[in-house]
Amino acid sequence: MAMRRVGGLFDEFASYGNLLSAYRKARKGTRRNEETALFFFHLEKELFQLQEELINLSYQPQSYRYFKIYDPKERTISVAPFRDRVVHHALVNILEPIFEKTFIHDSYATRKGKGTHAAIAQAQRYLKREGWFLKTDIDKYFDSIRHDKLMELIGRKVKDAGLLDITGRVIRNGGCNGVGLPIGNLTSQFFANVYLNGFDYFVKQNLRVKCYIRYMDDFVLFSKRRADLREYRRAVVAYLETELGLRLKPGATFINGASNGLTFVGRRIFPGIIRLARPNLKRMTRRMAARKEEFDQGEISEETFLQSMNSYWAALQYGGNLQLRKALLRYDSIEE
Repeated sequence: MAMRRVGGLFDEFASYGNLLSAYRKARKGTRRNEETALFFFHLEKELFQLQEELINLSYQPQSYRYFKIYDPKERTISVAPFRDRVVHHALVNILEPIFEKTFIHDSYATRKGKGTHAAIAQAQRYLKREGWFLKTDIDKYFDSIRHDKLMELIGRKVKDAGLLDITGRVIRNGGCNGVGLPIGNLTSQFFANVYLNGFDYFVKQNLRVKCYIRYMDDFVLFSKRRADLREYRRAVVAYLETELGLRLKPGATFINGASNGLTFVGRRIFPGIIRLARPNLKRMTRRMAARKEEFDQGEISEETFLQSMNSYWAALQYGGNLQLRKALLRYDSIEE
């Protein structure tokens, strides 16, 4: 049995206060079901049991539950047991402040104060300024992340052996043959940002690209000269393959001009206007129709229905398509 640590990151990670905070965050992001209800009913006992397993390094993540989604494309989503999600939040509570200091300004996914709207606005500013862009994303990104390389990157900032041990167990639990992170996990999103952090610095410092933006594995380099972007593309391909074992998606890698518009995080971005990308527009109108049908059949309340419609109205701030506005006006009228 491992000896109890005194002080340091591991004690902060395994503290009752951190686990309680992690439980509250995990509960916010999950549906009410028997598993979460039982954990809540035995909350103190569950947290102390989890704490003991972490301190003794006897904690082992359990198997994921998997399901597929087909909108906008087929993906396998992994759902961890609730107690493991508590550990995920506890881990990110400790690791995030360490790595947040190292992330560049123009990395926007799953970060406080960032997000899609800020990324879209910044992309439009760069588009206006530069005129040309290289747009690409990484082929099967989460499935291609190497566990050994990820642990090496984390180990450069984290020296606590116990914390690295638990981190490694979480990472290895979701992959196959030392590769891949499960889609749908808080830790996977965080680790995916860590994995490309060095690439961000390569683009900004080695290639000296002033205007660059990344949202997870979707990124854009901007320039006033098309020839510069051709050089950047060759360098980016070489770095990703050599350093991280990643490849760009061929059909999604191209150089284009601002007047033709940039498709990025679900929007069509032009120097003077931002619209919803057509696939997103179709998907949103389908979801609105589904919510209206659920309301008509009494499956959801008027309050829930209106909350959904309000969220779609909010989306129009960054994509004011006339077709969607008309649809929203129609769905927003409810017979008493």
